[in-house]
Amino acid sequence: MKVGFFGTPDIASHILKRLCREHDVVFLVAPEDKRCGRNMQIHHCSSKELAACEDIPVLQPKSLKNPEFLEELKTYNADIFVVVAYGKLIPRAIFDLPQYGTINLHPSLLPLYRGAAPVEWAVINGESETGVTVQMINEQLDAGDIVLQEKIQLSNTITTGELYELVMPIGEELVLQSMEILSSGRDKLIHQDHGRATHCAKIDRETAHIIWNRDSSDIHNLVRGLNPKPAAWTTFRGMNIKIWKTLPFKDEEIELMPGELLKYHKKRLLAGTGSGILEILEIQPENKKRMDGLAFINGYRLVEKEKFE
Repeated sequence: MKVGFFGTPDIASHILKRLCREHDVVFLVAPEDKRCGRNMQIHHCSSKELAACEDIPVLQPKSLKNPEFLEELKTYNADIFVVVAYGKLIPRAIFDLPQYGTINLHPSLLPLYRGAAPVEWAVINGESETGVTVQMINEQLDAGDIVLQEKIQLSNTITTGELYELVMPIGEELVLQSMEILSSGRDKLIHQDHGRATHCAKIDRETAHIIWNRDSSDIHNLVRGLNPKPAAWTTFRGMNIKIWKTLPFKDEEIELMPGELLKYHKKRLLAGTGSGILEILEIQPENKKRMDGLAFINGYRLVEKEKFE
């Protein structure tokens, strides 16, 4: 099958690589290159880097509504379009173009967690399960008919990075199976129950800021939900601190104020919250490498009543 692919980050390049082995990928649509970093060097997204290795034509339109871009897509005569974390709404003139339509891989159990960062928010919210959905694209965000869906059970220690490792192989199989289903018709599609829909926002810096008067389990979920990026953060002695790994700590005899730090038996780093205590297992002070709690205790010589803010 001739496939047109729209996608940007690592999960997109992962799916694209599998499609290249199984089908004829005739083009990639990716966002325009950005300049970033201290030297403002041009950054290519993961999908574009893979496309270069696979000799796939790369299209980077400023606007998907440009009539010339639509005409260019028609020249590739793709049978289906596959969208994975592209980041922009696709107009009807484009998603109706291929004979088998346009499918989108969304890492949640739609209609739950429509929108940006569904993997992160499922972890942050402490969900016990999430999943992966392949749905037909329509003019509403993540609201099209479902082709296939698979659940994933979540532990209370899994991080977003670890969850993506589960999502990617499931996603690539669902995409391939969905393409096969659509090649024989659309009679098996499932309408979403829009009344059950929930939405999630993009992760920004304020989202990642740890509020220490919240419940310990909420902070623990935030930490693992933002690992590996952008990482939950707090401040200590006026510097930014990233918190990478925590565990709820149970000891009814210890009482700490929110954010207050304690050297437990001189080798374990504890922090108070609005309800409960967290053990800080992995931490990264500003301009330093990651370290465990003991290394932080020894390196910063904590004094009584010091706090994360």
